[in-house]
Amino acid sequence: MTANRPASEHESHRESIIAYLKTVAREELELSEEQIEQMDPDTPIVEALQLDSVTQVVLITAIEEHYGFEFEFEDGARLHTIGDLVEMIRGCISGERSRGEPLLET
Repeated sequence: MTANRPASEHESHRESIIAYLKTVAREELELSEEQIEQMDPDTPIVEALQLDSVTQVVLITAIEEHYGFEFEFEDGARLHTIGDLVEMIRGCISGERSRGEPLLET
C-alpha cells in the first residue's frame, strides 16, 4: 500500500479483484460454488481450486485481457495464493509494479 492511497481504497481494489476472480472461476473455469466460496486471500491457487494446466491458462488469459497487462514467466513461481495473485494484479493496475519488476520480495 502506498502512502498516497488510503487503506479503504486499497481494500476496495482487493475486494473488486477477488470479485472478478470469482466471476472468472464461475463463468470461464466452471468451478463449483463450493470452490468459489472458499476463494479468499489465503486460498492456494492451484491446489485448493484444483486447476489443471488448461484452466490455469484460461485464468491467466482472462486476467491479462481484463486488466491489460501480461504476466511474466517468473510470476508463476511466485504466485501461491489468491492473495499473491490479487496483490500482483493490484500492483500492475495501480502502476506500482513495472514490467519485469519482481512480484514479491524474496
